[in-house]
Amino acid sequence: VEFIESNRVHLIQRMGMITVKQIADDLLACNVMSCEEVNTIACEKVEQEASRMMIYMILNKGSEACNILVKSLEKHNPFLFHDLQGYTTGQVEEEKLNDLIQDLKYVYLSSAFQKYHLLGSDIDIIFDLGTAYTDVLLWKKDTHNSRKGQLTLNVLLEELKNPCIIEGEAGKGKTTLLKRIAVLWASDNCSTLKKFQFIFFISLTTTRGGIYETVCDQLLFEQYPICKQDFMEMLLAQRQRVLFLLDGYDEFKPQSCPEIEAMIKENHKFKDMVIIVTRTESIRKIRQFGSLIAEIGDLLEGSCKKLIKNVLTNKLAHGLLNQLKEATSMKNLMKTPLFVIIACAIQMGESNFHPSTQTLLFSTLYDLMVEKNRYKTKEITENHIMLSINHCGDLALDGIFDQRFDFQSEDLADVKEVILLASGLLYKYTAQRLKLTYRFFHKSFQEYTAGRKLCKLLTSCQEAEVKKGYSDLQKINTISDITNTYFNLLLYTCGSSIDATRIILDFLKRTDQHRDISQLFSLKNLALESKYTKKSENITEKEDLNKIGEDIFADCVINFFYESSSKSALSRDFEEFFNDKSIYINTQNIPIYFSVFFRYLPNCVSVLGLIKLDFFGNYSPSKEIDDENVENLQISSLKTYIPEKAVFLFFNWNQSFRSLEITLQDFNKLKKRDIKYMGKICCSAASLKLHISNSSGTTGTLNEVLETCKNLKDLTVESTPLTVEDEQQITTMTKLKTLHIRDLQSENLEGGLIDGIKKLVNAEGLVLDNISMDESEGIRNLRKLCLLYMNHLTAIGDGIAYIVRSVSDELSELEEIQLVNCCISSDAVEILGKN
Repeated sequence: VEFIESNRVHLIQRMGMITVKQIADDLLACNVMSCEEVNTIACEKVEQEASRMMIYMILNKGSEACNILVKSLEKHNPFLFHDLQGYTTGQVEEEKLNDLIQDLKYVYLSSAFQKYHLLGSDIDIIFDLGTAYTDVLLWKKDTHNSRKGQLTLNVLLEELKNPCIIEGEAGKGKTTLLKRIAVLWASDNCSTLKKFQFIFFISLTTTRGGIYETVCDQLLFEQYPICKQDFMEMLLAQRQRVLFLLDGYDEFKPQSCPEIEAMIKENHKFKDMVIIVTRTESIRKIRQFGSLIAEIGDLLEGSCKKLIKNVLTNKLAHGLLNQLKEATSMKNLMKTPLFVIIACAIQMGESNFHPSTQTLLFSTLYDLMVEKNRYKTKEITENHIMLSINHCGDLALDGIFDQRFDFQSEDLADVKEVILLASGLLYKYTAQRLKLTYRFFHKSFQEYTAGRKLCKLLTSCQEAEVKKGYSDLQKINTISDITNTYFNLLLYTCGSSIDATRIILDFLKRTDQHRDISQLFSLKNLALESKYTKKSENITEKEDLNKIGEDIFADCVINFFYESSSKSALSRDFEEFFNDKSIYINTQNIPIYFSVFFRYLPNCVSVLGLIKLDFFGNYSPSKEIDDENVENLQISSLKTYIPEKAVFLFFNWNQSFRSLEITLQDFNKLKKRDIKYMGKICCSAASLKLHISNSSGTTGTLNEVLETCKNLKDLTVESTPLTVEDEQQITTMTKLKTLHIRDLQSENLEGGLIDGIKKLVNAEGLVLDNISMDESEGIRNLRKLCLLYMNHLTAIGDGIAYIVRSVSDELSELEEIQLVNCCISSDAVEILGKN
């Protein structure tokens, strides 16, 4: 009671919702609180109120209840407990701390830590951090998931904020990056890391108990000379001089170590520095807690070559590098370190291999592993071998649906363990574990094995297997499941056979047709993680989420098409799906599958309802030109601000897009070639929407771009000055349906926009916001106008009354007029009142 009474204020302010719920569960289990009391606390939205409510409840229940609460606090939040207790009796001796530092450095510099089999011990490829590591390219990202600039590892460490979250696709080198940081600290080769007294590298896949138990399990040994209380006190005292490197949040089960979960989500209470890495599809769970967010980018060509030379013998490395030079289809795969390593493994056993997709890469590796190790099980019958391999597929598939990546002996009860271990499909982990654990060498390989199995079920000749395959598909019941949780499973299923791709496509069509309002909640979370965060103004939340979902869904299906084994054979199958769909292309990062989509599915591109393109002027000028496109485009060495990759999509396009929506943002400069590129893109649409924002670089050149936009239907110009030639060109765009002009940043030009606005006879919407204008007779000629919005029109004076009288008398189609900050006179109000 005394502990709670004396620390009541701190407990209320610092416990946090996670700790409160954990303590409440313990109190319920001990019959100290009722279910109703626990639910009342859990439903409280303000964490301090929940803490206050629980503390006063327990104080009223007596000393025994208080003792149970205090023990539960020590168990679930030892940082806070020891801090409030003022625990000083067990000051950690300086000698023991130095021993801990040396023990950690010994681990990180050991061969066991720096050298490991990336693809399992049966494939003789050892990755050595000391010689094979290549520098990674990192992208700094904002809360809208937009890239804001490049980072090197050194810059990341210099700018480190707490907590830091690093995301990356499977195989991008997330684990290797964290190990590299640990090794740099241990070897004293990085001045930035010298500020850290301790660095702990923790694999979140195998956490158990608390932080102390996990550290001892993974890095030290049981019954370490420093006890748990002293260890936790040391963390509390050192604070930002301690760095935790947490690997694999996507495979982390918070219930296995609540202390680490609290360290991530309530870090402000503990102060220890944290870097967490996770796969891209899982970052939504922790994005809101990150102070610095970065993404691991593609492996650079030079780094790829260095990696291959360090892994393979000279002869094999030379052979693989020659293949890469000849096979352009492999270039995209070689941007992912794991796929480079797999290609190296395959090169050791199959020198004529030419992979073009992830599925082909894994498929060749899978077959190679099974065949290469067949001699180890030659005494076992073929039937037993096939049964065991089939069961391995079942394990992988069921594990994906259950989000299980560790398997126990009972999971292998019906098969011969030796077959799966000998083939390399599974690996056994026994170190410091009460139960044997079996695992695939990488989560991506489990996803591939699951996709291979699902493909086999769906295309089987046996009715029971087909029924099982369709039953598994029914577990994927939302758009979020398809584009996020089970994306890789479906990707590898499509990549395994044409027939499976057709079945998956039919499934996607049905899911698309039957999605309803209940899926908007999952789309809301999905939108936060996606690149599709742009909002339209006059649109409801439901419509907005639907549009976001459609963009992401279509992008996902294009991925499946790219992965499929025969693109030409599936062209007609995909056309029906893409009819009236919209796609979003962020020109900062155009994936290769969009190029394939435009090349192999022109019929599908033509039936798209809308293509959205965003161009950002703060993006650096283009530096790369794909070799296969140089001759076609015949461009000079001049750098451009419109990326060539975006132009390639449209350059040889001879058909017409139904609708194209283009945004130009933050352009301080445009070159002649940029204008030419924009003209080529804009003229390819039957209906064009053009949005220009904060782009002074278009001033004086916008008229040249607009000359090519014969089908411009919607034009928005924001915070961008215009010349009289630009304004005059706008007034010649007689097909315009809507015109939005905001923050024009230039005076009313004689003979410009306001004088020539009468020519826009087909305009149905007109927005004039924060511009300079006086009386305008032109607006009365816009007979089709349905919406007129005017805000903060400087120099308008009494002209507003003239405008109101004109539109009231002449514009019979007008449905809505909004006048904001326009100094409306009494005459104008009277005219509006009579209309």
